[in-house]
Amino acid sequence: MKLIYKIALSLSAVLLVFIALWGVIFFNVMTAEINDETDDMLEEYSRDIIMRWLSGERLLSTDNGTNNTYYIKRITAGCGEESEWINYEDSDIYIANESEHEPARIRRQIFMDADGSYYELTVAVPTFEREDLRRSILWSICMLYLVLLVALVAITMAIVIVNMRPFNALLRWFDSYRPGRENPPVPADTDVIEFRKLADAAESATARFERQYRLQNQFIGNASHELQTPLAVCSARIEMLLDSQDLTQSQAEELVKMQSEVSNLIRLNKTLLMMSRIENGQFLATEEVNVGMLLREDAEMFGEIYADKCMKMEIIEESMCVWTMNPELASVLSRNLLKNAFLHSPSHTAITVRYGKDSFTVSNDGEKSLDAGRVFTRFYQENPGRTGSTGLGLSLVKAICDDSELTVVYYYDGRHNFKISVN
Repeated sequence: MKLIYKIALSLSAVLLVFIALWGVIFFNVMTAEINDETDDMLEEYSRDIIMRWLSGERLLSTDNGTNNTYYIKRITAGCGEESEWINYEDSDIYIANESEHEPARIRRQIFMDADGSYYELTVAVPTFEREDLRRSILWSICMLYLVLLVALVAITMAIVIVNMRPFNALLRWFDSYRPGRENPPVPADTDVIEFRKLADAAESATARFERQYRLQNQFIGNASHELQTPLAVCSARIEMLLDSQDLTQSQAEELVKMQSEVSNLIRLNKTLLMMSRIENGQFLATEEVNVGMLLREDAEMFGEIYADKCMKMEIIEESMCVWTMNPELASVLSRNLLKNAFLHSPSHTAITVRYGKDSFTVSNDGEKSLDAGRVFTRFYQENPGRTGSTGLGLSLVKAICDDSELTVVYYYDGRHNFKISVN
């Protein structure tokens, strides 16, 4: 998950709790305030009625268009003394004007006249307007909550995006960084101390890596060059010994084994030297290469070399495949992929080469998938000890693709597939 999305989700979760809590508190406060205002009105209404009752004045009419209702009933002295003198409750009352029951706020008050008689005054005010008000407040709070949530998240994300530009620039630089190549300077155009420290750390780390990378390539190149002559001498002397007339059968067999191992060392040395030259950028010359024709020629050549395996070769041309790259590297790329397919396929199976304008795929049969995470690493072999395999063929393919701005992908769909695409 991207950092900006994680920040947005985290912020939304926190705001969800705090704004929801604020909404509940605000709604309850507003409801309490409305109830308090209603109770104050009922108190004034009750006081006015009681004063009129005690003074003998004409009582207020309930048919005044307000839907307010009251009635007075006489109660016993015992009931008056034992009951609460003032009580509030919410209940339903019958509204004559509306001819239906409506929710109301009810106030009951016990009072005593000059004769010592006890009376209970019940005053009711319909609360349907209050409920409408509460509903309106609730919807307003919900809408305000959503607007605040969206606005705060959007503003925060915009601020984070603006302030994270140096970090994103550094990430893009890391994505484009290629060891051993001429890379642009580390972006450090920011006044944020932490980002400047991160850029300085990246520059220092890449400088150390480049130094080690050059030393490693130099060592591999020098070692490969130095090994060429001794290996050639060993191979020549083994051939001289094999031509000797005084060899016994067992000695000849041992010499053949030694020649096979020396041949493997020579191939390994040549591959390492080729990889070193690629990584050092010694294949700069490029031209248009007909990759499709190259694949056909190499497929025919390896078909003859591995004729004893009785392989079926299928070449599918979807369109012309002409790429601009170093011709020597194109040849090595084609031969390594096809040799790998012929070498590791069971006998009497099929190899398919499919190519088009921007990609080609080499497919061969196999019982199980390779380790896609390690298949292009140096010296990786599915079956260690297989004759004729150095474990560097696919590593060399990956190095050529990286140098030529190509992409190589391995996938298994019942067959092994190696797909090379133009970036």
